[in-house]
Amino acid sequence: MQTKTRESKSDQQPLILIVDDNPQNLQVLGKQLRDKNYRIEFAVDGLSALEWISEKKIDLILLDINMPGLSGFEVCEKIRLNQDYNRIPVIFLSADTDRESILTGFEKGAQDYITKPFDSRELIVRVRTHLLLKESLEELEELNKSLEDRISERTKQLKEANEKLESLNNKLLGLDRAKSDFLNIISHEIRTPLNGIMGPIQLLKESSIKEEFGELIEVLDSSVTRLEKFSLEALLITRLKTVEGDIRKDDIPILSLIDEVINEFKEKSDKKQLEIVKDFTNSTVKITGEKDLVRKAISNILENAIINSSPGGSIILRAFVNKNNYIIEIRDHGPGFPAKALSNYRELFFNIDRYRDNSKGLGLPVACLIMDAHNGEIEIGNHEDGGAFVRLYFPFEEKTL
Repeated sequence: MQTKTRESKSDQQPLILIVDDNPQNLQVLGKQLRDKNYRIEFAVDGLSALEWISEKKIDLILLDINMPGLSGFEVCEKIRLNQDYNRIPVIFLSADTDRESILTGFEKGAQDYITKPFDSRELIVRVRTHLLLKESLEELEELNKSLEDRISERTKQLKEANEKLESLNNKLLGLDRAKSDFLNIISHEIRTPLNGIMGPIQLLKESSIKEEFGELIEVLDSSVTRLEKFSLEALLITRLKTVEGDIRKDDIPILSLIDEVINEFKEKSDKKQLEIVKDFTNSTVKITGEKDLVRKAISNILENAIINSSPGGSIILRAFVNKNNYIIEIRDHGPGFPAKALSNYRELFFNIDRYRDNSKGLGLPVACLIMDAHNGEIEIGNHEDGGAFVRLYFPFEEKTL
Protein backbone atom coordinates (compact mmCIF):
# COMPACT_ATOMS: atom_id res chain seq x y z
CA MET A 1 0.00 0.00 0.00
CA GLN A 2 2.87 2.36 0.81
CA THR A 3 4.48 1.73 -2.58
CA LYS A 4 1.22 2.54 -4.38
CA THR A 5 0.86 5.73 -2.39
CA ARG A 6 4.37 6.86 -3.34
CA GLU A 7 3.77 6.00 -6.99
CA SER A 8 0.48 7.86 -7.00
CA LYS A 9 2.17 10.91 -5.53
CA SER A 10 5.03 10.65 -8.02
CA ASP A 11 2.61 10.35 -10.93
CA GLN A 12 1.11 13.68 -9.95
CA GLN A 13 4.41 15.52 -10.51
CA PRO A 14 4.84 17.20 -13.93
CA LEU A 15 6.72 15.18 -16.55
CA ILE A 16 9.33 17.21 -18.47
CA LEU A 17 10.96 16.02 -21.70
CA ILE A 18 14.50 17.29 -22.32
CA VAL A 19 15.58 17.12 -25.97
CA ASP A 20 19.29 17.72 -26.63
CA ASP A 21 22.01 15.89 -28.59
CA ASN A 22 24.59 16.84 -25.95
CA PRO A 23 24.70 14.23 -23.11
CA GLN A 24 26.32 16.73 -20.74
CA ASN A 25 23.44 19.18 -21.21
CA LEU A 26 20.96 16.37 -20.55
CA GLN A 27 22.76 15.43 -17.36
CA VAL A 28 22.96 18.99 -16.02
CA LEU A 29 19.37 19.86 -16.85
CA GLY A 30 18.09 16.52 -15.54
CA LYS A 31 19.77 16.98 -12.15
CA GLN A 32 18.51 20.53 -11.72
CA LEU A 33 14.91 19.53 -12.49
CA ARG A 34 14.96 16.35 -10.41
CA ASP A 35 16.18 18.40 -7.45
CA LYS A 36 12.88 20.29 -7.78
CA ASN A 37 10.90 17.01 -7.78
CA TYR A 38 10.05 17.05 -11.49
CA ARG A 39 9.91 13.78 -13.43
CA ILE A 40 12.27 13.67 -16.38
CA GLU A 41 12.49 11.92 -19.75
CA PHE A 42 15.36 12.35 -22.27
CA ALA A 43 15.63 12.40 -26.08
CA VAL A 44 18.82 12.93 -28.08
CA ASP A 45 17.15 13.83 -31.40
CA GLY A 46 13.90 15.06 -32.92
CA LEU A 47 12.47 11.69 -33.92
CA SER A 48 13.01 10.25 -30.43
CA ALA A 49 11.31 13.32 -28.99
CA LEU A 50 8.23 12.83 -31.16
CA GLU A 51 8.03 9.16 -30.11
CA TRP A 52 8.12 10.12 -26.41
CA ILE A 53 5.39 12.71 -26.95
CA SER A 54 3.11 10.20 -28.69
CA GLU A 55 3.55 7.59 -25.93
CA LYS A 56 3.48 9.61 -22.70
CA LYS A 57 1.66 12.60 -21.31
CA ILE A 58 4.36 15.24 -21.42
CA ASP A 59 3.73 18.43 -19.44
CA LEU A 60 6.59 20.56 -20.79
CA ILE A 61 9.40 20.27 -23.37
CA LEU A 62 12.89 21.78 -23.14
CA LEU A 63 13.97 21.68 -26.78
CA ASP A 64 17.41 22.31 -28.26
CA ILE A 65 17.34 23.98 -31.68
CA ASN A 66 20.52 22.76 -33.37
CA MET A 67 20.30 18.95 -33.58
CA PRO A 68 21.16 16.41 -36.28
CA GLY A 69 18.20 15.24 -38.35
CA LEU A 70 15.13 17.23 -37.33
CA SER A 71 15.95 20.63 -35.91
CA GLY A 72 14.17 21.98 -32.86
CA PHE A 73 12.18 24.33 -35.10
CA GLU A 74 10.92 21.36 -37.19
CA VAL A 75 10.05 19.32 -34.09
CA CYS A 76 8.05 22.24 -32.69
CA GLU A 77 6.17 22.64 -35.98
CA LYS A 78 5.16 18.96 -35.96
CA ILE A 79 4.00 19.23 -32.34
CA ARG A 80 1.81 22.21 -33.15
CA LEU A 81 0.24 20.38 -36.12
CA ASN A 82 -1.05 17.56 -33.90
CA GLN A 83 -4.13 18.58 -31.90
CA ASP A 84 -3.60 15.73 -29.41
CA TYR A 85 -0.55 17.45 -27.89
CA ASN A 86 -0.25 20.87 -29.48
CA ARG A 87 -0.95 22.51 -26.11
CA ILE A 88 2.32 21.25 -24.55
CA PRO A 89 4.51 24.26 -23.58
CA VAL A 90 7.81 24.35 -25.48
CA ILE A 91 10.88 26.24 -24.24
CA PHE A 92 13.69 26.52 -26.78
CA LEU A 93 17.28 26.16 -25.51
CA SER A 94 19.90 27.58 -27.84
CA ALA A 95 23.28 29.27 -27.99
CA ASP A 96 21.92 31.43 -30.81
CA THR A 97 21.24 34.85 -29.36
CA ASP A 98 20.44 36.73 -32.55
CA ARG A 99 17.02 38.37 -32.82
CA GLU A 100 16.08 36.40 -35.93
CA SER A 101 16.51 33.02 -34.20
CA ILE A 102 14.48 34.14 -31.21
CA LEU A 103 11.65 35.44 -33.40
CA THR A 104 11.68 32.27 -35.47
CA GLY A 105 11.32 30.22 -32.30
CA PHE A 106 8.19 32.09 -31.30
CA GLU A 107 6.83 31.89 -34.85
CA LYS A 108 7.17 28.10 -34.75
CA GLY A 109 4.96 28.00 -31.66
CA ALA A 110 7.31 28.09 -28.67
CA GLN A 111 6.19 29.63 -25.37
CA ASP A 112 9.67 30.76 -24.35
CA TYR A 113 13.29 31.01 -25.45
CA ILE A 114 16.34 30.60 -23.16
CA THR A 115 19.85 31.23 -24.40
CA LYS A 116 22.88 29.16 -23.43
CA PRO A 117 24.65 29.30 -21.13
CA PHE A 118 21.57 29.76 -18.89
CA ASP A 119 21.15 30.57 -15.24
CA SER A 120 19.71 27.57 -13.38
CA ARG A 121 17.45 29.73 -11.21
CA GLU A 122 16.07 31.49 -14.25
CA LEU A 123 15.44 28.14 -15.94
CA ILE A 124 13.58 26.75 -12.91
CA VAL A 125 11.45 29.91 -12.61
CA ARG A 126 10.50 29.83 -16.29
CA VAL A 127 9.69 26.11 -16.16
CA ARG A 128 7.54 26.61 -13.08
CA THR A 129 5.77 29.59 -14.67
CA HIS A 130 4.86 27.73 -17.86
CA LEU A 131 3.72 24.66 -15.93
CA LEU A 132 1.47 26.85 -13.81
CA LEU A 133 0.10 28.53 -16.95
CA LYS A 134 -0.54 25.12 -18.50
CA GLU A 135 -2.26 23.90 -15.36
CA SER A 136 -4.39 27.06 -15.17
CA LEU A 137 -5.33 26.71 -18.84
CA GLU A 138 -6.33 23.07 -18.34
CA GLU A 139 -8.40 23.99 -15.27
CA LEU A 140 -10.07 26.77 -17.25
CA GLU A 141 -10.83 24.40 -20.11
CA GLU A 142 -12.20 21.86 -17.66
CA LEU A 143 -14.32 24.54 -16.06
CA ASN A 144 -15.60 25.67 -19.47
CA LYS A 145 -16.41 22.08 -20.38
CA SER A 146 -18.21 21.64 -17.07
CA LEU A 147 -20.15 24.84 -17.68
CA GLU A 148 -20.99 23.76 -21.22
CA ASP A 149 -22.22 20.42 -19.91
CA ARG A 150 -24.31 22.13 -17.27
CA ILE A 151 -25.67 24.63 -19.79
CA SER A 152 -26.44 21.78 -22.17
CA GLU A 153 -28.23 19.90 -19.39
CA ARG A 154 -30.07 23.02 -18.32
CA THR A 155 -31.03 23.74 -21.94
CA LYS A 156 -32.33 20.21 -22.23
CA GLN A 157 -34.36 20.62 -19.03
CA LEU A 158 -35.75 23.96 -20.24
CA LYS A 159 -36.65 22.43 -23.58
CA GLU A 160 -38.47 19.59 -21.83
CA ALA A 161 -40.20 22.07 -19.51
CA ASN A 162 -41.23 24.23 -22.49
CA GLU A 163 -42.57 21.17 -24.29
CA LYS A 164 -44.60 20.23 -21.21
CA LEU A 165 -45.78 23.82 -20.83
CA GLU A 166 -46.76 23.95 -24.49
CA SER A 167 -48.62 20.67 -24.12
CA LEU A 168 -50.45 21.97 -21.04
CA ASN A 169 -51.19 25.24 -22.82
CA ASN A 170 -52.66 23.35 -25.77
CA LYS A 171 -54.79 21.35 -23.35
CA LEU A 172 -55.95 24.57 -21.68
CA LEU A 173 -56.78 26.08 -25.06
CA GLY A 174 -58.72 22.93 -25.88
CA LEU A 175 -60.56 23.16 -22.57
CA ASP A 176 -61.24 26.84 -23.19
CA ARG A 177 -62.70 26.04 -26.61
CA ALA A 178 -64.69 23.20 -25.10
CA LYS A 179 -65.98 25.55 -22.41
CA SER A 180 -66.93 28.12 -25.03
CA ASP A 181 -68.68 25.52 -27.16
CA PHE A 182 -70.44 24.12 -24.10
CA LEU A 183 -71.70 27.54 -22.98
CA ASN A 184 -72.85 28.35 -26.49
CA ILE A 185 -74.73 25.06 -26.70
CA ILE A 186 -76.26 25.49 -23.24
CA SER A 187 -77.28 29.06 -24.00
CA HIS A 188 -78.79 28.01 -27.32
CA GLU A 189 -80.62 25.10 -25.71
CA ILE A 190 -82.04 27.47 -23.09
CA ARG A 191 -83.10 30.16 -25.52
CA THR A 192 -84.79 27.81 -27.98
CA PRO A 193 -87.52 26.63 -25.56
CA LEU A 194 -87.69 30.13 -24.07
CA ASN A 195 -88.70 31.53 -27.42
CA GLY A 196 -91.45 28.93 -27.51
CA ILE A 197 -92.67 30.08 -24.10
CA MET A 198 -92.42 33.83 -24.47
CA GLY A 199 -94.86 33.99 -27.39
CA PRO A 200 -97.71 32.20 -25.58
CA ILE A 201 -97.08 34.30 -22.44
CA GLN A 202 -97.52 37.47 -24.47
CA LEU A 203 -100.78 36.08 -25.85
CA LEU A 204 -101.95 35.24 -22.32
CA LYS A 205 -101.16 38.78 -21.19
CA GLU A 206 -103.41 40.11 -23.93
CA SER A 207 -106.20 37.55 -23.47
CA SER A 208 -109.31 37.60 -21.28
CA ILE A 209 -107.85 35.16 -18.71
CA LYS A 210 -105.38 37.84 -17.61
CA GLU A 211 -107.92 39.07 -15.06
CA GLU A 212 -108.13 35.62 -13.46
CA PHE A 213 -104.49 34.57 -13.71
CA GLY A 214 -102.81 37.95 -14.06
CA GLU A 215 -100.43 37.58 -11.09
CA LEU A 216 -99.37 34.11 -12.16
CA ILE A 217 -98.78 35.29 -15.72
CA GLU A 218 -96.63 38.18 -14.45
CA VAL A 219 -94.48 35.80 -12.35
CA LEU A 220 -94.10 33.51 -15.34
CA ASP A 221 -93.23 36.40 -17.63
CA SER A 222 -90.69 37.79 -15.15
CA SER A 223 -88.99 34.40 -14.69
CA VAL A 224 -88.74 33.72 -18.41
CA THR A 225 -87.38 37.22 -19.05
CA ARG A 226 -84.75 36.76 -16.34
CA LEU A 227 -83.75 33.37 -17.76
CA GLU A 228 -83.41 34.83 -21.25
CA LYS A 229 -81.30 37.67 -19.91
CA PHE A 230 -79.02 35.23 -18.10
CA SER A 231 -78.61 33.21 -21.29
CA LEU A 232 -77.61 36.31 -23.25
CA GLU A 233 -75.20 37.35 -20.48
CA ALA A 234 -73.58 33.90 -20.59
CA LEU A 235 -73.03 34.19 -24.35
CA LEU A 236 -71.56 37.67 -23.99
CA ILE A 237 -69.23 36.58 -21.18
CA THR A 238 -68.04 33.65 -23.29
CA ARG A 239 -67.31 35.93 -26.21
CA LEU A 240 -65.45 38.53 -24.16
CA LYS A 241 -63.34 35.98 -22.25
CA THR A 242 -62.37 33.74 -25.17
CA VAL A 243 -61.88 36.12 -28.13
CA GLU A 244 -59.35 38.87 -27.38
CA GLY A 245 -59.74 42.11 -29.22
CA ASP A 246 -62.62 40.85 -31.39
CA ILE A 247 -64.69 44.03 -31.23
CA ARG A 248 -65.74 46.49 -33.89
CA LYS A 249 -64.07 49.89 -34.04
CA ASP A 250 -66.88 52.34 -34.79
CA ASP A 251 -67.38 55.99 -33.86
CA ILE A 252 -70.00 56.11 -31.12
CA PRO A 253 -72.18 59.22 -30.49
CA ILE A 254 -71.97 58.67 -26.77
CA LEU A 255 -74.43 61.30 -25.54
CA SER A 256 -77.25 60.14 -27.79
CA LEU A 257 -76.44 56.55 -26.78
CA ILE A 258 -76.83 57.47 -23.11
CA ASP A 259 -80.22 59.02 -23.88
CA GLU A 260 -81.26 55.77 -25.58
CA VAL A 261 -80.28 53.77 -22.48
CA ILE A 262 -82.24 56.16 -20.23
CA ASN A 263 -85.32 55.74 -22.44
CA GLU A 264 -84.85 51.96 -22.36
CA PHE A 265 -85.35 51.95 -18.57
CA LYS A 266 -87.96 54.70 -18.44
CA GLU A 267 -90.75 52.31 -17.55
CA LYS A 268 -88.74 50.80 -14.67
CA SER A 269 -87.64 54.19 -13.34
CA ASP A 270 -91.16 55.63 -13.63
CA LYS A 271 -92.56 52.62 -11.82
CA LYS A 272 -90.34 53.47 -8.83
CA GLN A 273 -90.93 57.19 -9.30
CA LEU A 274 -87.20 57.77 -9.77
CA GLU A 275 -85.87 61.01 -11.18
CA ILE A 276 -82.91 60.61 -13.55
CA VAL A 277 -80.85 63.79 -13.53
CA LYS A 278 -78.57 64.30 -16.55
CA ASP A 279 -75.39 66.35 -16.42
CA PHE A 280 -73.69 66.19 -19.83
CA THR A 281 -70.67 68.25 -20.94
CA ASN A 282 -68.13 68.14 -23.80
CA SER A 283 -70.24 67.07 -26.73
CA THR A 284 -67.20 67.12 -29.07
CA VAL A 285 -65.95 63.73 -27.99
CA LYS A 286 -65.47 60.56 -29.99
CA ILE A 287 -65.50 57.12 -28.40
CA THR A 288 -64.24 54.31 -30.59
CA GLY A 289 -65.63 50.85 -30.02
CA GLU A 290 -68.57 48.53 -30.48
CA LYS A 291 -71.79 50.42 -29.87
CA ASP A 292 -73.86 47.47 -28.63
CA LEU A 293 -71.19 46.54 -26.08
CA VAL A 294 -70.82 50.10 -24.78
CA ARG A 295 -74.62 50.33 -24.56
CA LYS A 296 -74.65 47.05 -22.61
CA ALA A 297 -72.09 48.33 -20.10
CA ILE A 298 -74.06 51.54 -19.46
CA SER A 299 -77.37 49.61 -19.34
CA ASN A 300 -76.05 47.17 -16.72
CA ILE A 301 -74.87 49.98 -14.45
CA LEU A 302 -78.05 52.03 -14.82
CA GLU A 303 -80.29 49.01 -14.28
CA ASN A 304 -78.43 48.11 -11.08
CA ALA A 305 -78.79 51.70 -9.88
CA ILE A 306 -82.56 51.58 -10.52
CA ILE A 307 -82.93 48.22 -8.76
CA ASN A 308 -81.03 49.44 -5.67
CA SER A 309 -82.67 52.85 -5.42
CA SER A 310 -85.51 53.51 -3.01
CA PRO A 311 -88.85 54.61 -4.52
CA GLY A 312 -89.08 58.35 -5.00
CA GLY A 313 -85.31 58.82 -5.06
CA SER A 314 -83.02 60.05 -7.80
CA ILE A 315 -80.18 58.85 -10.01
CA ILE A 316 -77.57 61.27 -11.28
CA LEU A 317 -76.00 60.51 -14.65
CA ARG A 318 -72.95 62.58 -15.58
CA ALA A 319 -70.78 62.56 -18.70
CA PHE A 320 -67.60 64.65 -18.70
CA VAL A 321 -63.95 64.81 -19.80
CA ASN A 322 -61.01 64.32 -17.46
CA LYS A 323 -57.53 64.38 -19.01
CA ASN A 324 -57.54 61.72 -21.76
CA ASN A 325 -60.73 59.93 -20.73
CA TYR A 326 -64.39 60.45 -21.31
CA ILE A 327 -66.10 59.52 -18.07
CA ILE A 328 -69.66 58.32 -17.59
CA GLU A 329 -70.71 58.36 -13.94
CA ILE A 330 -73.94 56.86 -12.61
CA ARG A 331 -74.76 57.63 -9.00
CA ASP A 332 -77.69 56.43 -6.96
CA HIS A 333 -78.87 57.27 -3.43
CA GLY A 334 -79.38 53.71 -2.28
CA PRO A 335 -77.60 51.71 0.45
CA GLY A 336 -74.25 51.72 -1.36
CA PHE A 337 -71.85 48.87 -2.08
CA PRO A 338 -71.05 46.39 0.70
CA ALA A 339 -67.40 46.47 1.83
CA LYS A 340 -66.58 43.13 0.20
CA ALA A 341 -67.99 44.28 -3.13
CA LEU A 342 -65.47 47.11 -3.41
CA SER A 343 -62.63 44.61 -3.92
CA ASN A 344 -64.50 41.73 -5.59
CA TYR A 345 -66.79 43.43 -8.07
CA ARG A 346 -64.90 42.00 -11.07
CA GLU A 347 -65.54 38.38 -10.08
CA LEU A 348 -68.29 36.59 -11.95
CA PHE A 349 -71.11 35.32 -9.74
CA PHE A 350 -69.66 37.05 -6.68
CA ASN A 351 -72.64 37.79 -4.43
CA ILE A 352 -72.28 41.57 -4.27
CA ASP A 353 -75.73 41.97 -2.84
CA ARG A 354 -79.14 40.43 -3.05
CA TYR A 355 -81.04 42.76 -5.31
CA ARG A 356 -84.57 43.69 -4.62
CA ASP A 357 -85.69 41.09 -7.18
CA ASN A 358 -83.47 38.40 -5.59
CA SER A 359 -81.26 38.08 -8.70
CA LYS A 360 -77.48 37.72 -8.57
CA GLY A 361 -75.63 40.62 -10.17
CA LEU A 362 -73.67 39.93 -13.33
CA GLY A 363 -73.95 43.54 -14.42
CA LEU A 364 -70.67 44.85 -12.98
CA PRO A 365 -68.44 41.90 -14.01
CA VAL A 366 -69.84 42.04 -17.55
CA ALA A 367 -69.31 45.82 -17.66
CA CYS A 368 -65.69 45.23 -16.54
CA LEU A 369 -65.12 42.77 -19.39
CA ILE A 370 -66.58 45.26 -21.86
CA MET A 371 -64.35 48.05 -20.55
CA ASP A 372 -61.29 45.79 -20.80
CA ALA A 373 -62.17 45.08 -24.43
CA HIS A 374 -62.24 48.85 -25.07
CA ASN A 375 -58.95 49.55 -23.22
CA GLY A 376 -60.98 51.42 -20.64
CA GLU A 377 -61.32 51.26 -16.88
CA ILE A 378 -64.10 51.01 -14.34
CA GLU A 379 -64.27 52.45 -10.84
CA ILE A 380 -66.82 51.88 -8.10
CA GLY A 381 -67.30 53.45 -4.69
CA ASN A 382 -69.65 54.95 -2.13
CA HIS A 383 -70.34 58.65 -1.58
CA GLU A 384 -69.77 60.10 1.87
CA ASP A 385 -73.33 61.44 1.95
CA GLY A 386 -74.83 58.10 0.89
CA GLY A 387 -75.36 56.12 -2.27
CA ALA A 388 -73.05 54.31 -4.67
CA PHE A 389 -71.32 55.44 -7.86
CA VAL A 390 -69.84 53.68 -10.87
CA ARG A 391 -67.53 55.45 -13.32
CA LEU A 392 -66.68 54.19 -16.79
CA TYR A 393 -63.43 55.60 -18.25
CA PHE A 394 -63.24 55.57 -22.06
CA PRO A 395 -60.13 56.79 -23.94
CA PHE A 396 -61.26 59.45 -26.40
CA GLU A 397 -60.33 61.67 -29.32
CA GLU A 398 -61.70 65.16 -29.84
CA LYS A 399 -64.20 65.15 -32.71
CA THR A 400 -67.46 66.98 -33.43
CA LEU A 401 -70.33 64.49 -33.28
